[in-house]
Amino acid sequence: MEPTAGLREREGRMLVYSDVNIDSKTAYQKIGKFIRHTPLEECKELSSITLGQVYLKLENWQKTGSFKLRGALNRILNLSDEERAKGVITASAGNHGLGVAYASQLLGIRARVILPVSASPTKVHMLHHFGVDVIQAGRDYDECEDVSHRIEQDCGLTFVHGFEDSRIISGQGTVAVEILNELPNAEIIIVPVGGGGLISGIAITAKKHKPNIRIIGVQSSASPAMYRALKANQAIESPIHETIADGLAGRLVSPSILNTIKHYVDDLVLVDEADIFKAIVFLLQQNHVLVEGAAAVGVAALLSQKINVEEKKCAVVLTGRNIDIDTIKMVLTKT
Repeated sequence: MEPTAGLREREGRMLVYSDVNIDSKTAYQKIGKFIRHTPLEECKELSSITLGQVYLKLENWQKTGSFKLRGALNRILNLSDEERAKGVITASAGNHGLGVAYASQLLGIRARVILPVSASPTKVHMLHHFGVDVIQAGRDYDECEDVSHRIEQDCGLTFVHGFEDSRIISGQGTVAVEILNELPNAEIIIVPVGGGGLISGIAITAKKHKPNIRIIGVQSSASPAMYRALKANQAIESPIHETIADGLAGRLVSPSILNTIKHYVDDLVLVDEADIFKAIVFLLQQNHVLVEGAAAVGVAALLSQKINVEEKKCAVVLTGRNIDIDTIKMVLTKT
């Protein structure tokens, strides 16, 4: 398949993120007073099922309902005075947009958020509460990004990327800072993978302090862009099928993120939609924890035995909770 224009543009920004340009410790000092330091709690049921010690990193309890706030805050706190005055724009499936909206409101900066036409109504509704300009355009994240860049150039705004930015990745890596502060002997961290900013930040940050820690990513088989790119050893375009893990869906991957994952991530596995449904219900029934589809893929991988954590201490990142009530009803009906 021939690469799209958007993919060719990304190839022009090739690099590998590393501890040279990712500094989650400094990011944590910047954003710490604005974020919620989310709990890390053992899930006894998962520990029993997997014969390991499984801890849930509850980023679904983060302000705005998602880890995305961390990176967005770190990026926007680093804007110049001129950039703040002109305002920012971003493309998002929803959660990154909420992070940008929260950070922009906090600092009095005008923001525009471009969402797919299929975006979760819950996320659209939440965005309007922050007073940002919300535009729905494009079938998916990649088309939204193209729209965002056109508006960025026309209006002189600063584009805040959802994952391909060292300040965003450094902010997301603060999740690993908190995990290792509370569970310094963690042996495995399991992370959902969409664009790859979160797992890049976690992997770089964690391995800087614990080189032997294993970082394992999980994607939905309905949107396996990063998984396919790793198998092909190059950035290729992948189809998107209908998925409850909409926050992980995308056709294209960043070559920079792909190279970073190749260097720092130990494995990437896929889970089916049925496994994600079961994981959402499992967390709701066993722990009274509500998560969206994208957040449930790590637990889905454990329940479906895609990852072995026997006799290991493992942290699973639950990335967000912004799920529609109709989607919850559908999940409960199908499981």
